Amino acid sequence: MEFKKIQLNGFKSFAEKTNFLIEHGLTGIVGPNGCGKSNIVESLRWVMGETSAKSMRGSGMEDVIFNGTSNKSSKNIAEVSISVDNASHDGPMQYKDLDHIEVRRKIEKDKGSKFYINDKEVRARDAQMFFADLSTGAHSPSMISQGRIGALVTAKPTDRRAILEEAANISGLHVRRHEAELRLNAAETNLKRADELRRQQEKQLANLQKQAEEATKYKLISEEIKKIEAGLYYLKLLDIDNEIRIENEINNEAEGEVSNFNQQITQFESLIKTETDKVSPLREKNIENLSRIQRLNLELQSLDEENVRTQDEIEDFKKSLKTIEEDIDREKGIVIDANSNEKRLKEEKNELIEIDSKYFETEKLSNEDLEKAKSQLNEEQKAVDEIIEIFANGNINISIDPIKDVINTIEKIKELINSNEANQALTLLDRTKIELNNFLNNLASDESKSKLTDIDEKNNNIKLLQEKYADSFSKNQSIKKESIKRNERIKAIESEVESWKNLLSNSEKMVTELTERKNKLLSQLNVRDQQPKAQAERKGQITEGLRISQNEKIENEKIIEETDKKINDLRLELNDVQEKSIQIRERKASSGATVEGLKKRKDDLLERISSELNLEENDILENSNLNGVEELPDSVIQEDALDAKKKEREKLGSVNLRADEETNKYEIEIKKMEQDREDLVSAIIKLKESINELNQKGRERLLEAFEKVNRKFNEVYTKLFNGGNAKLELVDSDDPLEAGLEMLVSPPGKRLQSITLLSGGEQALTALSLIFAVFLTNPSPICVLDEVDAPLDDANVTRFCGLLDDLTKITDTKFIIVTHHALTMSKMNRLYGVTMPEKGISQLVAVDLQKAESMVA
Repeated sequence: MEFKKIQLNGFKSFAEKTNFLIEHGLTGIVGPNGCGKSNIVESLRWVMGETSAKSMRGSGMEDVIFNGTSNKSSKNIAEVSISVDNASHDGPMQYKDLDHIEVRRKIEKDKGSKFYINDKEVRARDAQMFFADLSTGAHSPSMISQGRIGALVTAKPTDRRAILEEAANISGLHVRRHEAELRLNAAETNLKRADELRRQQEKQLANLQKQAEEATKYKLISEEIKKIEAGLYYLKLLDIDNEIRIENEINNEAEGEVSNFNQQITQFESLIKTETDKVSPLREKNIENLSRIQRLNLELQSLDEENVRTQDEIEDFKKSLKTIEEDIDREKGIVIDANSNEKRLKEEKNELIEIDSKYFETEKLSNEDLEKAKSQLNEEQKAVDEIIEIFANGNINISIDPIKDVINTIEKIKELINSNEANQALTLLDRTKIELNNFLNNLASDESKSKLTDIDEKNNNIKLLQEKYADSFSKNQSIKKESIKRNERIKAIESEVESWKNLLSNSEKMVTELTERKNKLLSQLNVRDQQPKAQAERKGQITEGLRISQNEKIENEKIIEETDKKINDLRLELNDVQEKSIQIRERKASSGATVEGLKKRKDDLLERISSELNLEENDILENSNLNGVEELPDSVIQEDALDAKKKEREKLGSVNLRADEETNKYEIEIKKMEQDREDLVSAIIKLKESINELNQKGRERLLEAFEKVNRKFNEVYTKLFNGGNAKLELVDSDDPLEAGLEMLVSPPGKRLQSITLLSGGEQALTALSLIFAVFLTNPSPICVLDEVDAPLDDANVTRFCGLLDDLTKITDTKFIIVTHHALTMSKMNRLYGVTMPEKGISQLVAVDLQKAESMVA
């Protein structure tokens, strides 16, 4: 069989589906530390059935599932499958006929792992046995790591024997022997338990046989009790039948009395019906009269209400006519006032227009006087300004500061004059005059004094002109205000005239409308005045009809009262007869109910007999203790006999009524247990024979393999060390299957000694010699070497690689070597590089060195 391919999906750092092809020759796996090289080796061990999470470098088996990176989410499933070619049909027996076998292991979070062979789910033990039969497996010597080599060197001889068992191809045989021993131990344990259980069952059977005797006596007494109970039930049924017969006789007598009373009731009811038929028309007539009287009374009441309503309407009409006449008079007065006011306002307007035309010339003269006074005032002001200019130019040798103050004051006076504020201007002029007088008194030059005297004169003239201007301005303003008031009054008069015209128009319309309403109300009042006479005539007619209906009603009530008294007497006699009939009926119903109750008691009793004694009514006497007795006993005597038998049964105490059934059951079980014991004894004998046969075959194969491996071990050792000797010995036991394996080696130039005394490199080469000797004896389909060349120097690596090359030529074993050594890489037929293009995710890159060499050549 040939291993063809390993496929990883979600296993550790291999997030995506990755195929690792296993081809003939040497296949190397290279890459930097931490890139995931060992994950490929671990995936192979995992799919072969590894159960230790610690061996997988995890705390739990779910740690083999890809856990995600910063850029890629984690997965829930990890899966590894290995493809095996069985074209030679030399595989395990159950798969011998298959050309291709695929073993797959799948693990899912929180669900555990499952094994499949050709997509059929199998046990983990089945997958492990499959690889054990191929001389490989998760813990096979063909799966070698650097630590495994060290462990092989330091292992106990008994542990080291496993590699010899691998060479003898009895790993699967060893497992089967172990399983057979487990089954043997289980069978012997079951045999002991079965013997113990059988002894317990036999004790229980003896106890049950005693209980069965008591149960038989209990059942005999119970049968007697059952017959006595049947007799008691029979006596009770006879009593019930006798009571039913008596009640039926009472029921028949009551039936005749009920028939007689029914005839009397029919006769009374006929008489009552005859009298009722006579009085019914009178009752109906009286109901009609009563309805007519109520209707006529309502009509009278309605006429009275209508008369009152008519009188109220007449009064309302009169009040409305009075109000309308008052409104007409008021509106006519408004028309008269409107005409007189309109005439008065027009006369006032004409007078104002005439006055305004007269005052037009007066206003014109006032405006001319105002302009003339203003012109004179401006000329005097200009003369003052010229004198002040002389002072300002400095032509006169005086201090001009007071003059500047006067100039400023005069400027303010001019502003006040222009704004027509004469009073304030006069006040400022007086103050200016005082300032100038003070200034003149202090002057030293006559010329300056003369100039200033002129200013004073001009100032007096300006004051007089201002007073004249102020008087003209006041007159002019008074004329203008009077003119404005007249124009405003004329406009107000026009507005009032228009308002009186509108009021006149509205009042004339209102007079017309009120007159129409007055005529309409007069017409309605005339109609209402005619209604009281018609209402009085109708009231008389209704009163007469009411008198006739009341008289007829009184006469009919007398006849009805007499008839009702007669009917009432008949009803009293009828009630008396009915009461007697009801008593008879109740007695009859009570008798019937008693009969029904007795029948129900009988049915319940028969049901109870059927349930407790499983007897029909006709079989009760036959199955009782009274069968054949001429004189039946009393029920009390029968009950006393029943109580005596029950007390006799109670004295037996608690009884196992199923003791007979349980005794038969235990006898059957004991017989079956005897048969099972024979089967167990037979199985133990066969298992012991099978184990002895497996041990015999194992010893023969192990000794045969020991001779071959010992010979090959010496040959390989000599080749790797370029000389020296090596041999194997079985120690610690005469039984090869229990003995340990010891390696005694003699490197070139050294004496024969134990492997533990060698150097690290020598120990590694010695361990490799033993491993390769096993391959030469019983080649495994696949061998994994994980950094086993690490402790070797270049020379030893060269010899190691040469030995691997020779092994590929003389065996069909496919080698997978994980290495960091350049010499080892150069000797590989092909290389797989493990890279991490994205941190945390491994990828494979394959290079076929043989093809590369051929291309270069």
